[in-house]
Amino acid sequence: MSIGTFLVKLGLTDLGIVLGLVALVYIARRRQKDLPISVVVVLLGTLLLTSVLLLFSSGLVVPLPSKVRAWLEFSAYLGVSFVLLKAADLLVIEDYLIERKGAYIPDVLRTLILMTGLTVAALVTLRLVMNINVIALVALPTVATAVVGVALRDTLVRFFAGISLGKMMRVGDWISVMDKEGMVTDIGFGHITLRTRENDYVALPNNSVIQAGLTNYSRPTAAHGCHILIEAAYQTPPTLVRAVLTEAVTVVDGVLANPAPQAMVDAFKESGIQYRLRFWVEDYARQHLIQSEVMTYAWGAFQRNGIEIPFPQRVVQTLIPEDAAEKKNQDTDQLVSHLAKVDFFAILTPQQIESLAQGARIQTFLPGERVVRQGEAGEELFVIQDGTAEVRVHQDGRSSTVATLQNGQFFGEMSLLTGEPRSATVMATTPLRVVSIGRQALSRVVQEDGDLVNRISEVVARRQVEIAATRERLSRENAAAALVSRKRSLGERIQSFLWGH
Repeated sequence: MSIGTFLVKLGLTDLGIVLGLVALVYIARRRQKDLPISVVVVLLGTLLLTSVLLLFSSGLVVPLPSKVRAWLEFSAYLGVSFVLLKAADLLVIEDYLIERKGAYIPDVLRTLILMTGLTVAALVTLRLVMNINVIALVALPTVATAVVGVALRDTLVRFFAGISLGKMMRVGDWISVMDKEGMVTDIGFGHITLRTRENDYVALPNNSVIQAGLTNYSRPTAAHGCHILIEAAYQTPPTLVRAVLTEAVTVVDGVLANPAPQAMVDAFKESGIQYRLRFWVEDYARQHLIQSEVMTYAWGAFQRNGIEIPFPQRVVQTLIPEDAAEKKNQDTDQLVSHLAKVDFFAILTPQQIESLAQGARIQTFLPGERVVRQGEAGEELFVIQDGTAEVRVHQDGRSSTVATLQNGQFFGEMSLLTGEPRSATVMATTPLRVVSIGRQALSRVVQEDGDLVNRISEVVARRQVEIAATRERLSRENAAAALVSRKRSLGERIQSFLWGH
């Protein structure tokens, strides 16, 4: 063979292998995955082997011994077979069956298919290239076969157990097995690997997992049911407690709206009634954090609604009357100072503001919780002491945010003065602290000052007219006439509401 002919054959052979490598790299990039390093190594090794074989068969150098040449040819054919089988695995099994059709084929089964294909290719190559009787190789002596079977028994059991586990779980699932809980990171030939919540890795034998049984929290659906137990005092009606718990959990981030949370009476205990609050989460990795948030929101809801969580033991509390009175006076002074800065109460005297402060309550809300809901009845006005809230109006099936309230601003004055249903929903956007003033506290102040209703009516009517004028661009004359009319109408409604009960 001339040097020119050798170079042409060498170039065509190497070009074919290189083009095959480029095609595999392109396919991997298109699928946004890396090409396995084993494929690259085998392709480069095959390229080197074919180049050596062409060189020694060209007559330009001393030929190789026949046995060495046969083994090199066997290795080259085996390398090509591996690349072809791996390409079929990537294109047919992974790309078509798994990615497009959604079939689940465990990695251990894919490896078994690849090994079986390589074994068949090796036997065929041994027979055709090296003229070896493969039947004699397969038919091992009986004693040797028994020895190998006994030695590999545990390995084979774990291998086929791994294939069975592929039907029960997949990589990424959260499972509990053999007193271990974690996310499945690998299903191997002999072991499965879990990553626990503490970020530790645990390896468990496949056959032991099969025998012990497992709980899969990610299947058949990602929704997982959780629950907390909480007690409430006997004097609180169970219907109220259940409604408060259900309302509290709906705004917790991570709790699913469907299935809907459920609150139920669980048991009658010595110190109170035990309730079970059941809810569903989709991200099992955050289960403990979500459960903690649910308990936090439940506690806040109990505090706002005056629901007592009873102590399981007797509590003896000694409080010096002077200290208690001093503490109450300090709290009242702080509320008076805060309310005096609110424009709605500018028409009140310091004594009247102090009277309101004595009957006021402090309430706290967590982000996402509703202070008032549109359409509900109410008899309270709220003044924001700390935090922010959104005012949302629901109309024609849509909900829109119309205002953001901050420290010192108030809402709910119409429900306090006239008992009208809430005209909007107010929701906390940050941890929110509000001062709640009820109808009874205001009635006491109004009854002591007969002219106060007129002054309040004028303040509220002026505020309503200014809002309407801004929206509708009313003239000064129309605005003045509207103010008089609204003041008269509003005064009558306030008197009827505050004194008509």
